[in-house]
Amino acid sequence: MSSEIQTYIDPIFEAIDQVYASEQKRIAEFQTKSVLHEGIHEYLNVMCNMNGLRVDTYELFDWDSRRPDIEIPGFTEGVTLQQVEHEWMPEIKRRLEALFNSDKFSPMFFRYRLEFHLEVVLERKSSYFTFLLLNEHKRELLLATIQRFVEQKLNPASKAVPKEKDDFFFVRHLLDPHLYPVDADRIGELLDRMDAKVKISRNRQEAWRHQLSSGLKCWAEEVFLAKYADRERSYGLDFIVKPDVRPSDIPASAMEMFLLTAMRVGSTNADARQKYLEMASQLGSEQAAYWLKNGSGSIPALYTSERVTCRANDILQTLEVQIRSEEEESYREAVQYLCDILRKGFTKEYRMKLKSKVKNVLPVPKLAKSALHRFFANALEYPALYPLLAEYAELVMEEFAWYNDVEPGEKSAMPGTYAVMGLGLKGTDYFPLVIRYMKLVDSEHQSVQDGYAAVFVDTHGLTPHSIPVWTAIILAGNESAKPLKSAGIENVEQAQALVDELVKLEDYEREVLIYRIWGGAKKLKNSLKQAVPEVKELLEPFIP
Repeated sequence: MSSEIQTYIDPIFEAIDQVYASEQKRIAEFQTKSVLHEGIHEYLNVMCNMNGLRVDTYELFDWDSRRPDIEIPGFTEGVTLQQVEHEWMPEIKRRLEALFNSDKFSPMFFRYRLEFHLEVVLERKSSYFTFLLLNEHKRELLLATIQRFVEQKLNPASKAVPKEKDDFFFVRHLLDPHLYPVDADRIGELLDRMDAKVKISRNRQEAWRHQLSSGLKCWAEEVFLAKYADRERSYGLDFIVKPDVRPSDIPASAMEMFLLTAMRVGSTNADARQKYLEMASQLGSEQAAYWLKNGSGSIPALYTSERVTCRANDILQTLEVQIRSEEEESYREAVQYLCDILRKGFTKEYRMKLKSKVKNVLPVPKLAKSALHRFFANALEYPALYPLLAEYAELVMEEFAWYNDVEPGEKSAMPGTYAVMGLGLKGTDYFPLVIRYMKLVDSEHQSVQDGYAAVFVDTHGLTPHSIPVWTAIILAGNESAKPLKSAGIENVEQAQALVDELVKLEDYEREVLIYRIWGGAKKLKNSLKQAVPEVKELLEPFIP
């Protein structure tokens, strides 16, 4: 290496050594928590300009414009792009490869691959150079580890459950083109296996879905779409197909994986699914175009009559309902169609577009005033439809599931919510349905039921018949639910009905009920000072 080249290369590696030395102190005693985590650093970026250089171990954002960390006035003066390409890059690669494969760092310091980027600014114009290093031995060890993980943790016959800390690495390894060729069938089968394994709890399912969605979106947007489309902004889901891209340019395996990604991401992000399918259609996928227009074809996509038109797309998880005539039979036809397609596999977590002149809503605080809410509130105006609405509710109620009529958050509601709450307010015949709903609802992740107890009492009062339902509603409340404004337990009949429910409960459930009704045991004790003796005698045993 000539002394002139060494003048440039030595400062670059002095900067790299300085950054790596700092990282080595942090990583030397690092204890991985996942068997799938084989290393940390996989990226190195060096930027050089007239003022000096900067080294980063992570991929930079588009808007990152920090000045060089190491100032070397006139550092690139007289340098040409030809010199950088033919003299700098071979020497940088030689020295970095030696460093990458050395025993200088702890085993966790590098991943099995290292992507190097060099940005050189000459005459105020940036030029970029890159190469990839692979440690084949470490790669083979990782592949063997992943295979053992699949055999041991994802074996359907085994009771083993993958750990939450494995999710991030498992998804990203499956999608890593340097580890595996793109194979949608293989990946889909492994993802199905993981889905089955994490059904042990809602929290475990959510943790897996989060990592899966994140990993798939990263592949879709930073690997697949980055090749064939330009992003309109530096964030969001707005892409434009590159003008020189032809459908024949896209490998069938890559498109199949992109379609699988759209479907899997769509289970938690319906908007992303639609955007991805629209992009796939624009990139020439006939399958995506068909799905967008017709759905999968496994359900009747259209129902129409003089009164109503219903159009369902099970791929987009949407239902469009147009009510032409505001009458009982219109809503009967629409609800019956919905029940029919649900039995044929239409998702319970759908969203609705509604065209109707009527805009009824239920008198329950917190419920989103969505099209889906309005549809069921409108249908509940016809008593003859109650049995059909109850039939619908029984079909869709499912623990750990939510309608897609609102963004995930405090207004999320389990399928069946609007029909059940409405029926519970309309008459006593549907009290058992309300109780079943409240036992199913995921109170840890849903709170729209918190305001229902007060509305229920306003409608039905507190009687021996209504109190069991009332207590079920209260016990289904979110942990953030506040005490009711008025206890309402004033006579012996009410007190006895409440006691009959309290004795069935675990201690922690009694505490919840007493807190929600009176604000806690202390307030219950104070309220009993004013109660008639018979009520006091019945409720005092429940004061700790």
